[in-house]
Amino acid sequence: MTLEATDLTKNPALVMLLNYQAFNVKMFELAAINFDAAFKYADKFSRAKSPQEFADVVANQIREKFESLSEEVEELSVTIQGVSSKGDMEMESGLGD
Repeated sequence: MTLEATDLTKNPALVMLLNYQAFNVKMFELAAINFDAAFKYADKFSRAKSPQEFADVVANQIREKFESLSEEVEELSVTIQGVSSKGDMEMESGLGD
C-alpha cells in the first residue's frame, strides 16, 4: 500500500472505514457493559425475598437503565461526532494542498 493510499485526505473510503470501526468498537463496549448489568440485575432480582424488595429492585433497575441509556446515547454521539469531525478536518486540510 502506498503512502498516498493511506492519506486520509485522498482516501475517503479509509475515513469511512475508520468511522465504522470506531462505532463498532463503542457498540461492543456498550454491549459488554449491558450484558454484565443484565446478569447483576438477574442476581438481585432472584435474591428479592419480599414484594417490597422486588419493587425496589425493579424500580432501581429502571432508574439505572434510564441513566445508563442516556450515557450510552451521549457516548455514541461523541464517538460519531468525534470520528467524523476528525475525518472532516483531515479531509478539509487536504483540500487546499
